Amino acid sequence: MKKRNMKWKAAALLACLFVLAGCGKDAGKTDDVQNDGNSQNEQDTQQGAQDGNQDTDQENETSTFTVTFYDNDGTTVLSTQDVASGELAEEYTPEKDGELFMGWFGTPSHTHEFDFSTPITADTDVFAGFMENVEDTRTFAIVGSGTSPLMAESSWGKVINEEHYMTKSEGENVYTITVDLCEGDEFQFAIDTAWCNQRGGGYLTTTELDGTAYFTVSGGLSDSTLKSNIKCAVSGNYTFTLYTYPGADVYDTSASTYSEETKENYNSNPYDRIEWTYNGEMTGEVQESVTTYYIKGAVITNWEDRYDEMYEFKEENGIHTLTIDLEEGDEFLLTTLVTVGDTSGVGNEYVRYTNITDEASLALVDGTANANIIVKQSGTYTLTYDPASTELTVVLN
Repeated sequence: MKKRNMKWKAAALLACLFVLAGCGKDAGKTDDVQNDGNSQNEQDTQQGAQDGNQDTDQENETSTFTVTFYDNDGTTVLSTQDVASGELAEEYTPEKDGELFMGWFGTPSHTHEFDFSTPITADTDVFAGFMENVEDTRTFAIVGSGTSPLMAESSWGKVINEEHYMTKSEGENVYTITVDLCEGDEFQFAIDTAWCNQRGGGYLTTTELDGTAYFTVSGGLSDSTLKSNIKCAVSGNYTFTLYTYPGADVYDTSASTYSEETKENYNSNPYDRIEWTYNGEMTGEVQESVTTYYIKGAVITNWEDRYDEMYEFKEENGIHTLTIDLEEGDEFLLTTLVTVGDTSGVGNEYVRYTNITDEASLALVDGTANANIIVKQSGTYTLTYDPASTELTVVLN
């Protein structure tokens, strides 16, 4: 009996030892797991710090951008600039023998100028514009019409005297002229009485000074404002400066009447410009001008300016009247002749369909797309024009 009890006790003791051994092994595992977890957290923290530093480094690297300045060919690098994000690139003027620098452009095709006031936020390419430096051998003059002595004498360029010509600066393609102009004068710059190489309103760098319009871009014989008249809005003395770049002249070869003989009538330039300064009041004596109105039409004058008495409006107390026979369908308008002193020239005032407002007159005529007047039936008409109100009345006698 004692031996059996001893065996049971020994068995129980062995069982306890196995249990204690198992417990000790599990406890060790728990410690290992906790230690591994702490190590992983530390590694994650360290990795996060490293990643954060890398992001900061990348931000520091991308906060500076490269602006690359290319030559006219779009591939040759002239220079580069490192510009901080949000800052401006610094403009400079490159030089090339025998060529003129025309500015920096945002595209290789030079479709638009580069804006140096725009902050740099990415790597940027800028392209230089050059053209061949060609001496301009042409002679430009002011041609037009109006009530100032010079414009009245010009008579739309039919007369070009010495005082109409611009002065060319030695060694430069720069032309200047100082003239008196009256309000309402219209003009352009050209090389001859045929208005070849005309430079009109579209070449003006501005029409205003201190918020006041000194000039307007008036009508012309082309859809392009480059060939539109410059109309004076403020009488005074002016100096005009014309800058030319003949190496960039272009020709409208698509015009139906274009030829080698007439090509200078279709000449234009994307870089030429006209600047002006207002010098104050007119320096010369302002002479009284007289404006006489004449009829001009498809049938009545074959669209010629006929300054004969039969086409002339008679003036009385500021009202101008003409009685004349017109054929049905005849298209016409009123033109003017301006006389200043002893000089007479074609005026720049025209009276059209838009000057007719009363219903009785409108019942007798129609208007064309360009506002010419067409009589509806043949007969003897009395045309009456009031310059003060710009109203034209039509009566069928």
